[in-house]
Amino acid sequence: MLPANVKSVSLIQQDGSDCTNTTVKDDPNRTRGGEIWVTRQSDGTTSVQVGMTATPNTTYHFFLKCVRLLGDIRTGDEGSALANFSFQTSSVGSTFGFDMYPEGAPPGNKFQSLTVAF
Repeated sequence: MLPANVKSVSLIQQDGSDCTNTTVKDDPNRTRGGEIWVTRQSDGTTSVQVGMTATPNTTYHFFLKCVRLLGDIRTGDEGSALANFSFQTSSVGSTFGFDMYPEGAPPGNKFQSLTVAF
């Protein structure tokens, strides 16, 4: 069991959703692209750790959905990558989401997180 200030959500292959990803479901027929661990820190920041597996040797833009780009994640030869980001906790409410995709991503190469709810 995770502490109350930590949430873990999956990245699901899906082309789009609303700002909090309410239409993203953990459906076994959809590809999981990884896992995100979100930690609300006592200093007013939220840290985000991303572990992903997607297209090899590809740069993915990682977004705090409908808020801003958090940064880029570059996959290696086997398509895996790890990345860390942070943002001001006050920039979102208690429910939010993430998405990621490469520049000019064709349909099928975009990922949405499950909804993060604190």
